[in-house]
Amino acid sequence: MDKILKTRRANLNADTTALEREIDQQVYRLYGLTPEEIKIVEDGTK
Repeated sequence: MDKILKTRRANLNADTTALEREIDQQVYRLYGLTPEEIKIVEDGTK
């Protein structure tokens, strides 16, 4: 999260997609989500 904030402070238009994806993956592992559950979560955010 700090990396995203730091990057955005330096450049408001910076692409932080990769950093956000890393956080998503860590949360999925933390909660032990299955691939099917991850798909439900990701499809719900579109």
